[in-house]
Amino acid sequence: MTPHSTRARVTLTAALAGALVVASACSPPGTGSGGTGDRADNGGPITLNLWSNLTVAAQADTIKQQAEQCARRQDGVSVTLETVPFDSMYPKMVTAFRAGNGPDIMNTIEGGVSAAQAGGFLVPVDDVVEAHGKDDFIPSYLHAVSKDGKTWAVPDWALHQEVWYRKDLFAAKGVQVPKSWPELLDAARKLDDKAGGVRGFAVPMGSALVAPQTYYQFLYANGVHTFDPQTGEYALDRDPAKAIDATRYMLDLYKAASPPEARTWVWNDFRTAFVKGSLAMVMDFGAVVGLAKEQNPAMLDNMGVFALPAPTAGAKPEGALAGGYFYMIGKSNERRQAAAKTLVKCMLAPELSAARVNTRPVFALPATESAAKSTVYTSNETVRQFADEIGTIRRDVLPRWYRYGMEAGLNQLAGKIEATTFVGDQLQAAAAGTITAEQAFNNINTEMKRLAGA
Repeated sequence: MTPHSTRARVTLTAALAGALVVASACSPPGTGSGGTGDRADNGGPITLNLWSNLTVAAQADTIKQQAEQCARRQDGVSVTLETVPFDSMYPKMVTAFRAGNGPDIMNTIEGGVSAAQAGGFLVPVDDVVEAHGKDDFIPSYLHAVSKDGKTWAVPDWALHQEVWYRKDLFAAKGVQVPKSWPELLDAARKLDDKAGGVRGFAVPMGSALVAPQTYYQFLYANGVHTFDPQTGEYALDRDPAKAIDATRYMLDLYKAASPPEARTWVWNDFRTAFVKGSLAMVMDFGAVVGLAKEQNPAMLDNMGVFALPAPTAGAKPEGALAGGYFYMIGKSNERRQAAAKTLVKCMLAPELSAARVNTRPVFALPATESAAKSTVYTSNETVRQFADEIGTIRRDVLPRWYRYGMEAGLNQLAGKIEATTFVGDQLQAAAAGTITAEQAFNNINTEMKRLAGA
């Protein structure tokens, strides 16, 4: 879901900021508006436009082949695939929908779903979910794309964030998997070996995207949410003491065992450091597996995972940060929408879902139980190698994940957080010692409330 360079990251956030303005300023498409909802049905063959943010050839080729295979099962239906990189997705998507030539189907993250739904460009997909079998989906992924009692996208595959650690270093130092925040801090200190070139736990705080992804792991583990997951009420400052405790603990972990330069690290920085052997622990989405296969295969046997623990031993973390990829259906006309939904239903076949996940194993996990049990999935070499780690993630992370600002379902606040740097700016200032953890949280909360209209 994430770009892998500072330039791409900055471009993405700028593009998203502009798109959010466009989406909020435009009325939903409707009769006479020139929007997607006016696409006429001439009764002839249908060519569905499928967009995907997956631009890597292996992933895009798999989606293209599967979509063409599924389209052939419908008379008079074909499909074209267009890959759309994140740095141009939001303005391109909004502009296309307003012009009446938006995607019939789009494979994107929950932020893209939120922007399109807020613009009035989508149709609900509850019928697709029910036709496949609602119980087959991991519930947290349906919750993430729900709003107003409807489901606005179909889960495709799951992202996740947890702690990746060096099993060899844990064994050498006699460290057990931590079950609380004090145990985690103690483990990080024991594993920290500056002279040996290994730091105990990376706490990356790159201003855009990385900082909120790191920060919210600690907030969620401590039961702090931007919005109450049940009521939707603003909740970041409901219990300021818990939020400040999470902020302070993250900064204490940074000061005790993190490379100082992690204060500005982005994804590739901490992933490469872990894969090259200079970190004992790091929070990641599993991308370290693919990177290790490319850069340091010997590391693969030493990699293990655990969910960021709750503050207190014996308690479970109250949430985790994650995300996913989804299929959303653009408004057009009844026949095109029906054809698009039928194609997506076909793409949900367990063996097809598993094949898509296997284009980036471990980083991507199945969002359906049937795909996770498919022999296509379980026979994958990397999946077999990391079967225990995948089991931990599926048990301890996927059932209770949230995306900042989307704890109660689709909300454009998530996009606003990712289009700005206020979370990272405050955390970096606190890490540098220019403000306190309490001041950092208060400043973040003030801006968050403004953006949320709370």
